[in-house]
Amino acid sequence: MDKVWFIVFVLFVVSVVSVPLKDTNRARKGKNFYDDNILHPSSDCNCVCGMSDRQIRVVGGNVTKENEFPWLAGMAKNGEFHCGGTLITRKHVLTAAHCVDGINYRTISIAFGDHDRKDKERFSKIQVRKIKKVVPHKLFDRSTYNNDIAILELDHPLHFDSKIQPACLPHSAVTDYSGKWAIVAGWGKTGEKQESSTILRKAIVPIWPKKDCYNSGYGEERLSENMFCAGFEEGKIDACQGDSGGPLHVKNPNGIMDVVGIVSWGRGCGRATLPGIYTKIINYLDWILEGLNGECLCPPPPTSNQNLRRA
Repeated sequence: MDKVWFIVFVLFVVSVVSVPLKDTNRARKGKNFYDDNILHPSSDCNCVCGMSDRQIRVVGGNVTKENEFPWLAGMAKNGEFHCGGTLITRKHVLTAAHCVDGINYRTISIAFGDHDRKDKERFSKIQVRKIKKVVPHKLFDRSTYNNDIAILELDHPLHFDSKIQPACLPHSAVTDYSGKWAIVAGWGKTGEKQESSTILRKAIVPIWPKKDCYNSGYGEERLSENMFCAGFEEGKIDACQGDSGGPLHVKNPNGIMDVVGIVSWGRGCGRATLPGIYTKIINYLDWILEGLNGECLCPPPPTSNQNLRRA
């Protein structure tokens, strides 16, 4: 019997599946998630999301450049790498609920601005925080991984700089990313029998149409509307153990990378017909806003270009 690995990022990317179990969340339709009438940003919200001082390109290559994904968080449990996450405010991280399920969060530390975990001088370059509060989705199902999403509140706010920036969440008017190319990134295993990567890596994978997800090796009954598939039908490129909780990105029409998925689960790593399964963030926008307790959510830049560089 195949062993189910809790998907973590690898060089390989599994396709994310979407199938109807029960849709317990609704995507906000017809509105811009970042409209003032939705966010009411505080006066000290002097920031924008989705900015990198490196050019993010959807081309081949596995090792990322430093600061290419400045919102990526690395979670360690008792000093050992555990899961990924996405920085969305100065003190909130989005991750998978299974990454913190049944775990004493006081044993977890989160690194920001990290790249090479073997770099002996890395602690002079990064910011590290502990967790103040964990907010898992109340309907998270540990048997099916439905609603596999959680918000982590940090013990102290972060200082934004060129290495640490918040990610953009998906535009609420877009609900289907089928056929889009996506980028998953993390420090997970580079193969089922390999070790976790010490350097941040990325993989480029296509998002599957819903009907193809239903017809994957998992079967429709295993999937919910809160999940989607990404990866190649022939396998090989996928997320893997250790990438769980990390972000899946899609470039929006303005050239900014939106984080549209959370690495959730999969069977093995990079196996044919068994894509990676991701939590569909668009279904949880209202829930995310409620979990921020009024903390400013940085909006996208007023104008964007394709190279994603800071002004």
